[in-house]
Amino acid sequence: MKREFFFWLEKLKITPAERQAVSVVMGLLLIFGTLNMTLSSAQPFAGDQYSELEKKFEQRTAQLKMKKQKRMQRYYPPVTQQRTMVVEVDTVPEETTNKRPPKKEAEDKGSEQNKLINVNKADRETLKLLPGIGPAYSKRIILYRQENGGFKSVEELKKIKGIGEKRLEKLKPFVKLKDSK
Repeated sequence: MKREFFFWLEKLKITPAERQAVSVVMGLLLIFGTLNMTLSSAQPFAGDQYSELEKKFEQRTAQLKMKKQKRMQRYYPPVTQQRTMVVEVDTVPEETTNKRPPKKEAEDKGSEQNKLINVNKADRETLKLLPGIGPAYSKRIILYRQENGGFKSVEELKKIKGIGEKRLEKLKPFVKLKDSK
């Protein structure tokens, strides 16, 4: 058997120095393998240390979720808050607006002249009946009317912030400046 082993080694064509190196490495591998199997392996952490780490992880996760929720509320507020914010952007004191009840459109079943809204005399609710005019625009119209003494031409509506050519073209068929008798 010894001969067969050497014969096999000669087939590999390795030098005697290489044979010694391989045998030393094999011997060390055998020694360390047996030592590893006989010695017990140590656990990295005890169970109570894991629970402490889990608590810290959960606390940090909760903090990060709270920060994300605050950020999301700041950039994407609920729909009710968005409506409130739009109303609060351009406010006109309530005392400056006319407090007459708006005219009902059903009562004005007359000619085209009766359906026109006088922007120089209409209150806030009546102005809201115009296409594209909401609470903010109606307040701006009333404020402009009070500061400048009314509108002299329909084109003057463009001086109100947010009313441009397109919106004015939509408004022209429904707007008048003077009452007809």
